[in-house]
Amino acid sequence: MKNFSFLFGFLFATQMALFAQQDTLPAPSSYRVNGVNFKMVRVEKGDYWMGAQHMDTAEFNYDRLSQIDELPVHHVNISEDFYIGQTEVTQQLWKAVMGNNPSKKKGPKCPVESVSYNDIQEFLYILDSLTGMHFRLPTEEEWEYAARGGKYSKGYIYSGSNEPEKVAWFNGNTSQLKNVKKRLPNELGIYDMSGNVWEWTDTKYRYYDKERNVRLGKEGQMYVIRGGAWELPKTSSRITWRGKRLPELKNSFGGFRLCLDAKYVKEEEPENEILMKEKGSETEQK
Repeated sequence: MKNFSFLFGFLFATQMALFAQQDTLPAPSSYRVNGVNFKMVRVEKGDYWMGAQHMDTAEFNYDRLSQIDELPVHHVNISEDFYIGQTEVTQQLWKAVMGNNPSKKKGPKCPVESVSYNDIQEFLYILDSLTGMHFRLPTEEEWEYAARGGKYSKGYIYSGSNEPEKVAWFNGNTSQLKNVKKRLPNELGIYDMSGNVWEWTDTKYRYYDKERNVRLGKEGQMYVIRGGAWELPKTSSRITWRGKRLPELKNSFGGFRLCLDAKYVKEEEPENEILMKEKGSETEQK
């Protein structure tokens, strides 16, 4: 009976600690575009060690699966709060803005895919011009910081866990695109930063080791992609994995998520209604 009481007390204390942490997280800001809701999660400013290394288990960010372009591990300061999409941009949100759905595998709650970096710039331009907001893609530094859980990070290799099956869709546990929010979130309550579709960032591809950049050539015109995908191995779903693509490229396992500077979000109005008008007519998206 004593052992049972101890176990019950331990479990209760653990649950209370989890609830206490959740209470400290800033609430997501909710938006609606043409009847489609989406949420942005606040990421508070802070410092972190970016990248990974596989040479010294006693040093920062050891990961035996890390690649050469994830080196060297280096200190990064995120100097301002920002918001990032709780999920990847869905097909229904893309359609609410653009009036079409370019995805090969259709599903309103699946991430939009088959969109290039250039396509996304048009999406952002239209979204901003109709809403008065200033949405953008995250930088690579912001992306990794958010994927790590920001200042709430527990140091996981994947976004939210060291067990990829719990937080990611990859080619070992699915053969197709999945709806968003079907795996566990990370420490900030953000979903699918590991797996499902890889995500465009707004950062040109460069080595962290600057001496190697002189040899980049055409690679230097590519943009960094992050997060792995349903058609890639689980090692690509690691937080520090880096890919690169030319801005005109698009495929069926590449998407993106929104980012927004915190200064554009009114804290006293967490439920924001963004009403959009179609060109020359009232809303027609269903």
